Amino acid sequence: MFELKKVGSLTKKDLNFFWFENKKLIPHLFILSLADAYATSENEEYLEELRIFIIYLQSYYFDVYKNEIVEEPLLTGREIIQTLNIKPSPKVGEIKDKLLQLQISGEIKTKEEAVSFIKSLGVS
Repeated sequence: MFELKKVGSLTKKDLNFFWFENKKLIPHLFILSLADAYATSENEEYLEELRIFIIYLQSYYFDVYKNEIVEEPLLTGREIIQTLNIKPSPKVGEIKDKLLQLQISGEIKTKEEAVSFIKSLGVS
């Protein structure tokens, strides 16, 4: 991610999934990353860039991720079944997974958007 940020290719979606998948490990990851960098590099410019990058990641979490991303599923399997008038099947799980991916990427933020999305799938 550090390299993606340096070349300008780090996306909001990348950051959202980074936080969603690693949130509980992040404090340890930051500490280990800094400890490793300071132990193995004497390049002050690199160390400062890494420190600033970690601050950037923390700021993103508190300023954007926590305020904009809905981690809890907006629709239950039962709601998907009722909305689409379908029978329980693995397809319901696939729809829930896709819906959660869109929530984490920031594309779907409300229950109404979630309902609209699943209806647009044309599943029956």
